[in-house]
This record gives sequence, structure tokens and C-alpha cells, in this order.
Amino acid sequence: MTLLTPTLSAVDCARVLGQQHVPTAEQVAVIEAPLEPLLVVAGAGSGKTETMAARVVWLVANGFVQPEEVLGLTFTRKAAGELGERLAARLGRLRDVGLWVPATVGGAASLGQLPVVSTYHSYAGRIVREHGTRLGHEADTRLLTEAAAWQFAHEAVVGFDGDIEGVVKVESTVTTALVDLAAELAEHLVSVDQLDEHLGRVISGLDGLVKPEGSKRRGLPPAVKAARNQLAERRSILPLLRDYARLKLSRDAMDFADQMAVAAALAARFPQVGAEERSRFRVVLLDEFQDTSEAQLHLLRSIFAPASGPVAVTAVGDPHQSIYGWRGASSTTLRQFRDDFGAGARTPVLPLSTSWRNDRHILEVANQVAAPLRAQARVPVEPLAARGDAGRGHVAIGCFSTIEAEADAVVEWVVARRSRRPGGTAAILCRKRSQFDPVIAALEAQGVAHEVVGLGGLLHTPEVADLVALLWVVQDPTRGDHLMRLLTGARCRLGVSDLDGLAAWTRVLGRRLAQVEVRRSGDEERPDRPSVPRDVEEGLSLGVGLVEALDDLPDPQWRGPDGEHLSAPALSRLDALGQLISQLRTRTGSALADLLAEAEVALGLDVEVLSRPGWHPGAARAHLDAFQEVAATFDATSDRPSLGGFLAWLDAAVDEERGLDLGWIETSPDAVQVMTVHAAKGLEWDVVAVPGMVESSFPAHSGTTTKVVPGADGELRWGHADPTDKAWLGGLAGVPHDLRGDREGLPRFPWDRVTDWDEVDQAFTDYVAASAARGIEEERRLAYVALTRARTDLLLTSHVWGSASTPRLPSRFLTELRAAGMADREISWADLPSASSNPPTPNPRLAHDVAVVWPPEPIAGRARVVEAAAQVRARLDGSPNDLASGPDPSVASTAVSAVVQRWDRDVQLLLAERDRRSRRTEPIVLPQHLSTSDLVALATDPAAYAMALRRPMPSPAATAARVGTTFHAWVEAHYSRAAILDVASLPGAGDEGLEGPALETLQANFLASRWAELDPLELEVPVETTVAGTTIRGRIDAVFADPDHPGGHLIIDWKTGSPRSGAAGRHRAVQLASYVLAWCRLRGVARQDVRAAFFHAATGETVWPELIDEDGLAAILSAVDPA
Repeated sequence: MTLLTPTLSAVDCARVLGQQHVPTAEQVAVIEAPLEPLLVVAGAGSGKTETMAARVVWLVANGFVQPEEVLGLTFTRKAAGELGERLAARLGRLRDVGLWVPATVGGAASLGQLPVVSTYHSYAGRIVREHGTRLGHEADTRLLTEAAAWQFAHEAVVGFDGDIEGVVKVESTVTTALVDLAAELAEHLVSVDQLDEHLGRVISGLDGLVKPEGSKRRGLPPAVKAARNQLAERRSILPLLRDYARLKLSRDAMDFADQMAVAAALAARFPQVGAEERSRFRVVLLDEFQDTSEAQLHLLRSIFAPASGPVAVTAVGDPHQSIYGWRGASSTTLRQFRDDFGAGARTPVLPLSTSWRNDRHILEVANQVAAPLRAQARVPVEPLAARGDAGRGHVAIGCFSTIEAEADAVVEWVVARRSRRPGGTAAILCRKRSQFDPVIAALEAQGVAHEVVGLGGLLHTPEVADLVALLWVVQDPTRGDHLMRLLTGARCRLGVSDLDGLAAWTRVLGRRLAQVEVRRSGDEERPDRPSVPRDVEEGLSLGVGLVEALDDLPDPQWRGPDGEHLSAPALSRLDALGQLISQLRTRTGSALADLLAEAEVALGLDVEVLSRPGWHPGAARAHLDAFQEVAATFDATSDRPSLGGFLAWLDAAVDEERGLDLGWIETSPDAVQVMTVHAAKGLEWDVVAVPGMVESSFPAHSGTTTKVVPGADGELRWGHADPTDKAWLGGLAGVPHDLRGDREGLPRFPWDRVTDWDEVDQAFTDYVAASAARGIEEERRLAYVALTRARTDLLLTSHVWGSASTPRLPSRFLTELRAAGMADREISWADLPSASSNPPTPNPRLAHDVAVVWPPEPIAGRARVVEAAAQVRARLDGSPNDLASGPDPSVASTAVSAVVQRWDRDVQLLLAERDRRSRRTEPIVLPQHLSTSDLVALATDPAAYAMALRRPMPSPAATAARVGTTFHAWVEAHYSRAAILDVASLPGAGDEGLEGPALETLQANFLASRWAELDPLELEVPVETTVAGTTIRGRIDAVFADPDHPGGHLIIDWKTGSPRSGAAGRHRAVQLASYVLAWCRLRGVARQDVRAAFFHAATGETVWPELIDEDGLAAILSAVDPA
């Protein structure tokens, strides 16, 4: 053990830095731990980020390490950014009080003196970029997004011309299986050949089992035979999997899982990779270690657990929050860390169990649910304890008669609890996306602003569903299913009679087409030609779909054979829809974001969402804006973006329960957020409700059917089938447990230890039961995560009647809490119907006919607003003096007169405001964070920037941008310092004006410049600073010791375009001004000691623009109307 003799304690550091709270005894133990391997088991909300930052500060303050000798890894960019910002701020204060003096190089402060904080995948990316050529991977290999990987897999599926006999799934299912299976193989470091060989042995083993003596069986048990056939089908798609891998390799591309597997292979096969990393980093912090995969564990073990001796690696994790098993993660990695990183000794474990997030009662409930997990944990886990000033908190439960009653009660409770704290945040967390619909309907009915988070859920929102339906109709004329949504929705509102008329007209067109085809064949002149039967003609009419019928509508006088017809309003609406579809078809070659923006306006969705009473404009547009961002990202990152590919990818997102990730998620005070529990990890809200806590939903398991079973007392009661889980024995994807890195913590199907059909039957039954039990354990972890998202208020609910004919049982998690008396309030508890009723109690949701108005009235929920608007419009159509004279008493009552007077006043105010706004620039609602490119765009043209915020669109894909990124990468290689970036994210990706010079010209001009001979102090420095309340983020290309000003710093930004002059040059210089300000704050450097310039590689010129100061930057931001 490396004993440390500090001069400052952790408490001393906190006090010197002026922190509000000093660390707890648990935190002190972690902060002041020896420079040896350490496992920290940190519960939800226990301040692990703060503790890790404090440990780095304490080590630096006592001179045990330099900041640049510290490496921090976490899973999300958000977490990495938070830790990096906190470390930079703390070290800056440490320097200001004289407890840390940065080293100097050439008279200037060393510019590398900040810890390296990144995501696990970014770290793996750097390893691959720096060492990948050892295994044949170029440094400029492109990293695929999830959407791009799906497109590659889809291309492999549709382009495969080999034999895949036995595969009966549709293209999208096979595509998704390829992506999932490839990722799982990579995460567990298993090759396709290894999987092929193992599946072959399992199938052969099952086929070779014999009939037991005296048995009446005729073959394998049905369940085992079905599993055997599933494995055979999975083996049949392995040629597609190989094609998918070859396709990525041929295009110098890899996905995140590939990148991690390659990095792990490099670290394992080439010891010098680990030696270099260990020489650079003496202290390593590993966050969320319970979510690491086998590949990540293998990479970290190869680098930081050498046989030569232990490294000061601190892993922080919580086995209770290990909920990403479907991504290859396993809570067993925490135990594995103790075994692997101690150089033969058992790594010590320290707890962090004080929650700084949750009130006391919420913690009590979370601890109650997690009690079985603690009892089975492979590492010691302490119950969560409340902070000293924690409030009591409020926990409510409820069970309601129907799923609709549950949703209504949940929304009412959320609104009531949220109203107690203005500006508070609230979320409704569902186990599955299928639970969103009743919740969204209740939110809509009660007029509550809400935001559905996550792509899969986003596609279920009405406005996005309308948009997708229109896009499908534009892309594929045969998709009458999507056309029906438009025909019966707000735009067309066709009734039954008109729909029947349209269908009849479609058949007429089909028969005409059939007759034309017969004439073309020449058979109409044959006297013996039989007439075409009507059913045959209707069969041929399938060649004409509903969509195509919009291009050839009948006359108003047309009548069908059975009197069918189309009303005049229907014809008008159908004609308008047909023109809209035809117009959009001419734009399918445009960027997806452009097409979406046009479709949104054409459907009137932009106005529709903003007209919702009581909604903040940002919340009202949240779903449309999020969908625009999805389309723009797909367009920008896909290899061959197209409308058809985009829609196919969206279909996959709907089918995938966990969805396709949207990325960074932040809580919002403007709306109630609706999302899955998986998406909520890492977030927190003041008020949280978790509906749908019924057996087979949460916890999710296979025992979906409720049935009558005898109780222990002989009385009949409601129960459900015992859950089963086939795990890797079912579906197209799934790595056999025998091949997984975490196999010691998984049930095993002993296919190689049974000899006959009876033995395998029992072994299979035991295996699926054990897998289901493990699944319930995973669900309990998920419930723990859901409960610990709430700061002050928590509601847990279930319902008795859903869509099934039998009642649903409350979740075991909910009944455990109820039995223990853990709730402050029981809102309602609907009893289950008698299990002995004969006939059985019917589902009240299904027992009565449901009456609905068709076609729906889209503005029915806003009848009062519409009536008011109509009256205002009528008033405006009168003389101008009418506005001031007030309403006519003879027309309205006194009460109505007062209302109309208020309307008149509001109209006058609104018209005056419109006049004021028409005389100034476009009002902008700025995001909380801006990039330096955003700042330049804002300075250049505020109105255009406002439009870009309103309708975000991707930058045009161009060769110039590719050359720019390549040039930046080449400059880094020249200095032999590759950044932790993929090429597509390099600063040059946004360079403009590079239509002429080739890469060779840029390189020649750079080599001829003075900058090629200087040694940079730092490259690709991420910076962030706050101006006028807005955070500005950027990345400085290079920083040099200023050769013309001893002790000074020189910031250089590489530009691959030509220099700009006049206003364009001044606007571009805003980027450098923000860099200088951020650099001065980051390093504590005086403004006069920092200069900045652009080097234009296209011409070889270095331009030194005049830079504005902080007040100038603030003026750019403050000139914007925040309204």
C-alpha cells in the first residue's frame, strides 16, 4: 500500500475552497484513500461526482499527483462534462488560493494541466486512433451512429443474394437482429465464427438426444424443439452478419461496439499500449462501473491491472442500478474489479450511502424495494441514508379500477404536487412505451403541457404520428394504412360514407385499369373472350391504391354501383391532400429536415401545437423540434440518407421496446416529461409518478395471463402463470451464456449434460425458470432506479382492468410496500373481483359499447377559444371605432360584455406588440448552451439564426467539409497528438468556402508557415465559459507559447477557407474573442498576455483580427429579445 502523508485534509480543502458543505466521513475515507485500487459502492444520489472531484483536488493540493496525471471515464458526455467542469473550477480556485502552482514551460504556464475526462467510448476511440494501424484500422476510420449502423445492416440484408433458408422474419426484424447481435458479440469479444461453431454444437447435441426407455415421446419436447429451431434460424443469418461486418470494413467504418472491441484487442495484444497509458496516468477514476461490458472491462484490465503491480484505479458503481444488461453490462463487473485489479490482493470496498437527492421517506421506500438485492449482492451495499437537512418527503400509492382512471388520477396528482413548488420539475416514468398512450391522453384531456422523451415514445405523439403518416404516403403510394390516419384526422375528417365512397371509387379505377390491360393484350376482339368477373376485376384493382385515387377523383355527380358517393367537402379536402402529396413528392430528394419542415407547415402542425392553451411555446413545439433534430442527425450521419431509409429506421424504433437513443436528455421545468425508466437513469425531478405497476408489466415477465388458482386456505384467488424466460434460446439475437464474459452470474442451460428427451425437458424447464427469476431481479433494480428519481414527491400506481378480459394483479413491488405500510397516502385501492364468480366478472372497459364521434372534431377541446376567436374576428370586421365602443348590450349579457371588452383590450395590446416586433429583429429564445459557431452565426445574422433555431436543418454534406476535417486530422498527426475525437467532429467539419484548394495545397501552405516549426503547448483544447448567463462552448485548435511576447500565450485557429474582410471578418473574429476569454478564465491568464489569430491554409496567410472583449460578447447575446 502506498502510504500518503498529506498536509491538508479533505475537510481543509473544502473549507479553503469555500464549499457550502464539508465532506461526510464516508466521503473523507474515499477522498483520502491510498493510491491503490479501490472500489466505491455509491448509492443513487450519493454525490459520487462531487466525491471524485474532491479526491482529485485533494491529491493535487497535497502534491501527490499533477492534474494531467488523472484520467476520469464515465458513460455519457453529460456526466463527463459535469465532472470536467467541476474539476476545472476547483483547480482554478486551488490555484487562486496558492495551494497549487501550475508548472511552466518556456516561461508560460503548462497548458496540459487539467485532468483528462471523457466517456469510455471516447477513450477507446483514442486508443484505436493512435494504435489501430497495428490491427489494420486506419486513424480516420469513421464512427457510425446508431442510425448509420442500422442503415448499413439494412443494406446488407436487402443486398444479400445467398441462401438464408429457414429465416422467416421480415427485413426490418432481421436488420434489427443483425445490429443487436453484432453489438452483443463485440461487447463480449466473441467472433461470428465462435458463435457459428457453438450454435452448431448445441443444435447437434439436441438433435443427438435419444428417446428414454419406455417413453411415449415421439421427439424433442415441443418447447425444446422450438428453441432448437430458433437457434437454427439465428445460425442462418450469420452469413448476413459477416456481410454486415465486411460492409463496414470496406467503407472504413465501425460502430461503438466495434470500436470498444478493437481497443480491447489492442490493449491485450500489445503491452506497449498499456505501458504508455500507465506512464501518462497515475490516477484513474471509473464512473458507473456496474454498466461496463466485458469488452470495456477487458480493455481497462489490460491497461490498468498489469502483473507488474497495482495502479491507483478507483471504480465507482452501484449494483442496484445495473439496468443495462441488454447492452452487455453486468453488475458482476464490480466483483470482477475486486478480483482483477488488486494484483493478487482483494481490492478494498468503501461505501457512499448518504443521498443528497431524495427526502427521507422516499429513501425508506427505495431501501425497502432494494432489500432483496442487498441480500444477494456480490459486493457489500449499504442502505441509503438521508442527508442532514432532508425533508420528510411524500409517498403515495394507488390502485384504480381501469387504466384510464389510473392515468387520470396520476395526472391530477402530478399537477397538484407540482403546483406546490413553482418552477418545479415533474416526470411520469413508465416501464414500457406501450404504457404512454393512456398517460398522454390524460395529459391532453387535462390540458397539461408535456414532453414525450425518447424516439420510440416520440413517434406515438399525435403531431409526430401525423407527420410520419404523411411522409409514408409520400414515399410509398401503397401505404393506405398511413393514408387512413390523414383521411380520418384533422386535415380531412372524412366520415364513414365518404370513406366508403373513396374505396368504391378506387375499385372503379382498378376495374378500368384491368379493362385497359385486357385491351392491350388484344383479347377484347375475340368473340369467345369471357367477360372479366367482378371479383377478378376487384383483384386487379389492387394495382390502384387509395393514395393513387387522390390523383384522379370523380366528378361530384358520380355514384357507385351501390349508391356510393363522395360529398362536396370530401372532394375538396381530398383534392387538397392529393396536391399536397404530389408537391412533397417533388421534394423527396431534399434534405430530410427541409422536407419535414414543409410537411409540418402543409399539415398546419406548426400552428396547431402553438394554439394549445396554457402551453409554453417551447414545450408546445418540443415534439416537433425533437423530431426535426432526429431527421437532421439521420441526414448528417447516415452513409446514404433517403426518405425511405429514414422511415424504415423509424419503424425499427417503434418495434424496439427500448427504442433508438436520442442522446442527451435534460429535465425541463416547462412540461411534465414522459419517458421510460431506462431513459430516466441519471436524471431527477421534484415530482415523479410511476404508473402501470402491475404484474407482467412492472416487473415485466412472461406470466401475462391472470388466472384463478387455489389459495393456501383452499379459497380461489387470482394468480398468474409462473414466469419463464428463454433468454438466449429465443429470438434472432442473443449470445449464448457459455460465450459471455459474465457467464458466472448467469443461469446455464446444460445442453451438453443431458442424454435423452426427458432429461432435456426438465433441464429446459429449470433453465427458463432460473432465467425468469434473474429477470425479476433485474426488474427490481429498475424499480429502485425509478423510485430514486424523485426528490420530494413519489406516486406508485396500478390498475385492475386493462385490455385483457381478466383483471391485472398489482406489482409485487407495490404490494410489498403496501403490506409494510410505507405509503403516506393511499389515494385509492380498487379491489379485485371475486375469483369464484360464475360467470366471471366482465371487464368493465369491454362490457359496454363505446360511443365516439366520427369524424373527430380537432378543435372540440378548444371550443371556448374558438368561439372567442370567432367573436373577436367578427368585431374586427366591423368599424375601427367598434373596438373602443365596447359590445352592444342588446346582443350580449353584462357578463359577456365584460369578457368581450377584455378581448378588445387584449387585441389592441397584441396588435401594438406586433407593430413593435415588426420594427426589430426576430425574437430569439436562446438555448442554455451555445457553440462558438452558434455565436458567430448569431452575430452575423440574428434573424437567420432565429430561423435556424426554429427549424433546425443539417449542414449540406460537401466534399469541402470532408477535406476540412481531414486537414485538421493531418495537422494533429503532424504534431503527433491525436485528440479524443472522431474525424466528423473535428472543428474543420464546419469550415466553409473550401471549393478550390485541394488537401495537398493546404498541407503545403501549412508546412511553409511559421506554425509548422513551432511546438504547440496544447492541441484541441475543449473550453467553456459563461457570458451574460449563456454558456459558450468550443474547442481551440492550437495554443503556443507566444514567440513575440515572452510569457504570453498564442491561440491559433486553423481555417481551410480564404480570409474574410469587412463585416464577415469581424463576425468571424467573435469565435477567437470567445476563445481568448475562455482561455484567460481557464488558466488564470491576464487578457493582455493572450493573443489570437486565424491561419488560412488555403492562402497561407495569418490574420490577426481586432477582438472584442467580454462586454462585446455580452452585447451580442443581450441584444437578443429573450421573450
